[in-house]
Amino acid sequence: MRASRPSLLPVVTVIFSLSLPSGAAASDPQTTLAEADRLAMLYNWPRAIPLYTDAEHEFRRLNNSKGALEARLGWLRAEAYEEASPSFLAEVDRDLRSPVVQREARLTLRCMTAKAAVEEQVNEDYSRATWEKIEELAKRLGDARWQARAQAELGIIAFLDGDVATATQTLKSALISLYLQGDMGAAIYYGSIVGNGKVEAGQPEEGIKYCQTAIQTAGTIRDMGFPFMAYEGKARGLIALQQSAEAKQVLDEAIGRAQVENAFAAEAQLLVVRGKQEAATNPQEAAKDLREAIDFCREHGFRHPLAWGTFELATVYGDQGDLPRAQRYAASAERRTEALDDKYHLPEDLALMADIAARTGQTREADLLYRRAEDVTEGLLLSLPNRELESSLIATLSNIYLGHFRLAAIRLNNLSEAFRILESARGRSIADQLRSGTEPRAPNDEVTQGASKELQRVQIQLLHASVPASRSSLLDRLFETEQLVAPTNEAQTTFQKATLRNTPVSLRAIQGSLSANEAILEYVLDDSQSFCLYVTHDRAGLSRLPAGRKDVEALVAAYRAEISNGIPAPPSAAQLYSVLFKPLPLLILKPNLVIVPDGKLNLIPFDALMDGTGEYVLRSQTVSYAPSATVLNLLGHRRKASPAPITFLGVGGVRYQDPSTAHRNLGEKESFASVRDPFDPNGGPLPDIPLSADEVTSAGAIFGKPNVLLLGPEATEAAFKAEPLDQFRIIHIAAHGIASSKFPDRAALALGEDAEHKDDGLLQAREIRQLRLSADLVTLSACDTGAGRLEGEEGIESLERVFLFAGARSVVASLWETSDTYSESLMDHFYGHLAEGRQPAQALRQAKLDLIQEFGDRAVPRLWAGFVVVGAVAE
Repeated sequence: MRASRPSLLPVVTVIFSLSLPSGAAASDPQTTLAEADRLAMLYNWPRAIPLYTDAEHEFRRLNNSKGALEARLGWLRAEAYEEASPSFLAEVDRDLRSPVVQREARLTLRCMTAKAAVEEQVNEDYSRATWEKIEELAKRLGDARWQARAQAELGIIAFLDGDVATATQTLKSALISLYLQGDMGAAIYYGSIVGNGKVEAGQPEEGIKYCQTAIQTAGTIRDMGFPFMAYEGKARGLIALQQSAEAKQVLDEAIGRAQVENAFAAEAQLLVVRGKQEAATNPQEAAKDLREAIDFCREHGFRHPLAWGTFELATVYGDQGDLPRAQRYAASAERRTEALDDKYHLPEDLALMADIAARTGQTREADLLYRRAEDVTEGLLLSLPNRELESSLIATLSNIYLGHFRLAAIRLNNLSEAFRILESARGRSIADQLRSGTEPRAPNDEVTQGASKELQRVQIQLLHASVPASRSSLLDRLFETEQLVAPTNEAQTTFQKATLRNTPVSLRAIQGSLSANEAILEYVLDDSQSFCLYVTHDRAGLSRLPAGRKDVEALVAAYRAEISNGIPAPPSAAQLYSVLFKPLPLLILKPNLVIVPDGKLNLIPFDALMDGTGEYVLRSQTVSYAPSATVLNLLGHRRKASPAPITFLGVGGVRYQDPSTAHRNLGEKESFASVRDPFDPNGGPLPDIPLSADEVTSAGAIFGKPNVLLLGPEATEAAFKAEPLDQFRIIHIAAHGIASSKFPDRAALALGEDAEHKDDGLLQAREIRQLRLSADLVTLSACDTGAGRLEGEEGIESLERVFLFAGARSVVASLWETSDTYSESLMDHFYGHLAEGRQPAQALRQAKLDLIQEFGDRAVPRLWAGFVVVGAVAE
């Protein structure tokens, strides 16, 4: 999780192909200097540096001291990016005090850009004041390119300082400006930094796309410097995706080019990445390469990659069990990171030190280090501009919480503290939103509004395009546009931030909220062993499970494969029961169980697991789910003084196909509603779901008036949004669901298009977050609405979660593809039991039992088990 110039910020990097003329070799020094400047702006240091040298020599021969100074300053800036020397800074400071420089603003600007480049190699924060002056001076001079570059640098500095909100807006604005000014060298460079940041944020697919775009665009610009940063980001993304061979190819090419060009700074970074790439398969070779990388960084004075390489070497030694060396290098990495004022990477340094301390029996020291890591992380979380980044940061720093939990639960035997640690991370973004009580709002600036309209246009075209090549082009446009519509919440006051500071529910408080028939089972998957922390009204404890993360994940994969194949009694259902339920004390298996899953356990229905007698858990327990005990507690306290005035809003019978051509042979064998992902290059049109209108009509009839039904041509996204959504007690949507583990904001409920409103019909996660709901229940009778990207200890990014975020108290969602016929029957039973006064989880359990009884052997788990209830479970 390292880069010398990191950023996890969702910003614009729209880069068009552009070809710049190459200047011919010139005999007069002014032309040579201009050509060197042009190449420097394209980050082509190997060609710029000798030209600066030639220009300086020629100016001196002509006794042109000003020209010689301009050339020398250009050389200093270019050389600083390759191999900075401490003497450079003293030289530039002398130049800044020169009357010649002080009299001419342009020369002052040139001198300050050289000074900032040198200062960055010492410490990013050292260059802050210089970049602020550059931004101000460039603005006075009307130099939009340097103004934007200064903004970008200040954004990176703000990020390293932990001020992510400022960094997000600053870097986003800077990149937009760079694009508009046609400064493609900088757009590629800073866009590559964003790509590296995306990888660090646990979004490798997005990071690779940024970097690949930069690589391709750099190839279209004549004289563009080799995009080392983009190659680095692409390699790191491939490593994160466990594509080691592909990563090695990328690294070999980039390292070879760096060595040919004597690009020492780039080589230092790439050598560290190569060590990281080798760590998984050849730790001895990785340690050797990382030691060489560290020596290389020391030789050339590169402090950022030195801190990073030291951290990676400590990690390799720790994985090998060489704890003395691991401890020594981890402490060195922490000192170097602190010296760089790098608050973003400091928590993982501290967590590594804590882990090693715990493994060497230094329990108290480990606890203090973990607490310090959590404190720094908490400061970062409070600076984030939106909840999505909050989820990403928790995901990438999950090892802090997991390691501290392990220490508190096992070494310190402190169950209350272990519970607090888990609850500090799990469901954090939803919990903070529920605590804040503020309504999320989308940015309303001109750029974002324009991008939102463009996003609608592109997605409408995607929904109707059938040629793969056209769809690929549209998907590229969609990705570029999405970077302009990243949400940013309103700034919070100091008081508002204070109210959000890490206040998870205590173990004592959650016990007091439970009835005698309820239990919370909070699962933790660890590498060597997994755990279940259980809580009832009068008892709490920790059970060790007989399987580590990899074994559990393998069982989950086997279970889902067996479910997909329609196996009536999946063998893995019994195996998962043995791992997840059998080790628990019988007394805590209460009639009502609330599951807080971890990792891939989010993808299975616990009530469909089978005990030793072959019976489903469903037969004896009502099972519901929650992102965390804290979220469950907050949802339980959101009881309205008076119920919503309108009982039911139903949406179904969406028209996906032209009614004149759509048909269905109802006498055919039952088929599943297969969602053809509109974001897949090979995707196709969505099929109609004929029985979804009947499903909604039947549910509406059960509750009677007042209700609103949006059916057929009225079942559009625009019509849904036009309703007073905060006035409905129950919202039911029967439509196609589209999950996305790579791009969670694209996850959607596919409703009808509305040509008049120019709406694409996709009610996406990014839009659902902006809704204002007060519903006791939202039912998503659609495929994959409970699936999404796993975010470590934060949980899973899914449609069910964003509806909780938007204000729903509980959500019914599906973990896989649904069946049209069986879904209608299940929902009919569900709402019947709900109308009888049962709680959602109880009503869903009984509906599943009804379905099994009604269809007998034909009711395989694939048809009913996927529906789950998440959120509040009782009044």
